[in-house]
Amino acid sequence: MFIFDSNRFNIKSFLKAVALITRIPVPDKTFEGDQSNLPIDWAYPLIGLLLALPIYLTGLLLLSLRFDSGLVAATTVVFLIMSTGAMHEDGLADTVDGFWGGWDKENRLKIMKDSHVGTYGIIALIFSILIRWYCIKLSIDQNLFFVAIVTSCTLSRSFMTFYMWTTPCAKEVGLSANTGRPDDVSTTIAFLIGLITTILLLGIKSVVVLALCFVVLWSAKTISTKKINGQTGDTIGAVQQICEVCILCAITVLW
Repeated sequence: MFIFDSNRFNIKSFLKAVALITRIPVPDKTFEGDQSNLPIDWAYPLIGLLLALPIYLTGLLLLSLRFDSGLVAATTVVFLIMSTGAMHEDGLADTVDGFWGGWDKENRLKIMKDSHVGTYGIIALIFSILIRWYCIKLSIDQNLFFVAIVTSCTLSRSFMTFYMWTTPCAKEVGLSANTGRPDDVSTTIAFLIGLITTILLLGIKSVVVLALCFVVLWSAKTISTKKINGQTGDTIGAVQQICEVCILCAITVLW
């Protein structure tokens, strides 16, 4: 049943989400008291917005100092990676290694848990970073820097929550299992934040971007269910990365 409880969706749940998926420090009192009923998944797109704005302003500062757009784009990608401690990049690499390096569910999950990165993972990271760098460079040259950064950071994290909602956990332990699947309210809030942001920035062209993200969502759910019977923290990170790449590509092509 869709019931909104304002006591559950508050600054404390937001800060807890910040602590989980970024390297931004939060007050110690954030973790005090009973938090078993405190949802955090709704806040992921807001965190994307929180990360995007200072990174965008930093890019503007560098551009005002006449830095080349390629260098500003590279700095932007580095700051995006540093702000999350490469959490999502790690998820992408582990997912690709596990899905295409293992022969069954147990072996794939074992590979994904391994801290070492294999050839598949390295190739996936190279493509992800290069494509994001190039698209951000193009967005700067096309005066779309703000639109590209804010939309990609916000909407990609909305679909993180959406993916978690549509796909059951593959394991009984781990980051995804400990966080739990988001409820209907959290998912709706997260999706609306991403949707409204995208429509405000892209207008009618948001239809194409949203369609691409839904294709990623459907593909991720189908493949992860087939490969490991569900989702893990790694596959959630992979979804965010792939959505971000698709959003950036769509924005630079649409204009």
